[in-house]
Amino acid sequence: MCLVCTLLGLFINQNSILFRLKERLRDMIDPDFGLPALLMEKDILTDIERRNVGAKGSLQERNDVLLNFMLHKKEAAEWLFIDALLETDQEHVWNFIDCEGGKQFAV
Repeated sequence: MCLVCTLLGLFINQNSILFRLKERLRDMIDPDFGLPALLMEKDILTDIERRNVGAKGSLQERNDVLLNFMLHKKEAAEWLFIDALLETDQEHVWNFIDCEGGKQFAV
């Protein structure tokens, strides 16, 4: 692993529910119906980050970018991410997170 990747990894909260479930979430989240824009409105993503999510090709690639951005945010951003999922009618993702150990999130 390169030095930059190692250093960036230090900033990822490896106890994060998003970190633990990232590989499975990348196939479930739908970034095409306003999720990145809503995260920008909530000051979780910058405009550049939002555009980077949309610039990738496949659904999985866009979700990888989105989840990587989320993993580098403060822990409180996870709450807002969950809220944004619910606001964009992605309750199935919340249900998956909740069933897979996300009980610390109380909606």
